[in-house]
Amino acid sequence: MQKYHRTRKRTSQSLLKSSYPSLSEPFREKLPNGVTVIGESIPSVESIAVGLWVNFGSRDEKKEENGLTHLIEHMVFKGTEHFTAEELVGTIEGRGGYINAFTTKEYSCYYAKVFRNELEPTLSVLADLVIHPLFRKSDLQNERKVVLTEMQEVYDDPEDWGMDFIEEKIFRDSPLSMPIIGKGSTLRSFEADDLRRFHRKNFTADRIAISIAGNFEKPALMDLAYKHFSPLAQSSRIFIRNKPAAGRPHNCTIRRDVGKQGHLILGAVAPGLDDIRRYAASMVGVILGEGSSSRLYKSVREKDGLAYSIYSYGSTYADTGVMGIYACTSTGDFSRAEKRIYETIDEFVRNGPTNEEVRRAKAQLKAGIIFSLENLWDRASLFARDELYYGAKTKFSESLESIEKVTEAEISEAADSLQRGSLTSVKILPNSARGIAGRSKDSMPGRQTTKPVRRSRLV
Repeated sequence: MQKYHRTRKRTSQSLLKSSYPSLSEPFREKLPNGVTVIGESIPSVESIAVGLWVNFGSRDEKKEENGLTHLIEHMVFKGTEHFTAEELVGTIEGRGGYINAFTTKEYSCYYAKVFRNELEPTLSVLADLVIHPLFRKSDLQNERKVVLTEMQEVYDDPEDWGMDFIEEKIFRDSPLSMPIIGKGSTLRSFEADDLRRFHRKNFTADRIAISIAGNFEKPALMDLAYKHFSPLAQSSRIFIRNKPAAGRPHNCTIRRDVGKQGHLILGAVAPGLDDIRRYAASMVGVILGEGSSSRLYKSVREKDGLAYSIYSYGSTYADTGVMGIYACTSTGDFSRAEKRIYETIDEFVRNGPTNEEVRRAKAQLKAGIIFSLENLWDRASLFARDELYYGAKTKFSESLESIEKVTEAEISEAADSLQRGSLTSVKILPNSARGIAGRSKDSMPGRQTTKPVRRSRLV
């Protein structure tokens, strides 16, 4: 009897096959309980990158649950039904591999990279992490301290903290405004039974995708997936995310201990992954602040040396996003740098891009996709993202075509979101008064645990 059924593929592969013949689409299979397996076997390599992706993140938590998904990411490594904490890591690292996890606002991922002959023990460990964690009270007490230390680490980094804070302002009163790491008050309230109930309710078969790239045999992979994941039950609830309504633009200045540097973060609402306009928005980010050829780099850093670090970034979600700009400069140059940044943005909004800027932006966006497909982990991650956001439809080949079709007029339209009246700004400057009025460290936001996730393009 067939243990799993094939997922119907509806992909556009023309550009991918004609322009990049060495790249191909992955296979997709589904177990009877809804767990999805996505993969591509590459016999020419000696390793495997595999991740278990859970389609649930901090934006899916209730206010009183905020931080539980991230805390579970920590707690699963403290022991499971079949492995001690030492065995979980030792099974992978003892064979020369690497194992880790991260949490974002929309999913969590538990992953490993190992040699090609280590697929069976690796899937066994990853499955036990996600399905059979123990959540012992003694472990929770210790790990709570670790996460509180992580909160402090975030607070001590004005760059990361400011990017979280600006999203809190842009998406205020919606779940997307909540920090991934949670807040000190909620974290201290969680008990082991809270973790068990939350895990049982949300870590279900229909929300799990196994994504793999490397040297493996597909029949062996599917047999292992069936062995370890077929007992997992589906959720009895329909999983729906409500699109947040962005708040009005907000400007604030925060005084705190940041030495002699000032930090400026600007942000505006951008299209999400469900919106074709995201490609044009991505090009706005590239032209304005990505690389040494960008307008902000040349006008703010190269022309007068007003900032050492200046760049654009994007936080992209299923149904919305943030287009952001970050700059760090000395306090003596802060006002001039801020003025120059706004002038550069205003000029771009008024006049739009040049032909050369459009060409460069398209080349950089396409390169980002192709380069990621040449790395096993990036490749497996891209497959998983397509599955989580688009279901059975692979998108990277369509992305290449969509990037090429973007026009100058569409880029100019996307840049309208950066008009001064639409921007939210956060200035973090050295102390003249301690902290923020009415705001305590207990409410400080956390960050995503991997910066590449935060500073992603909107493609």
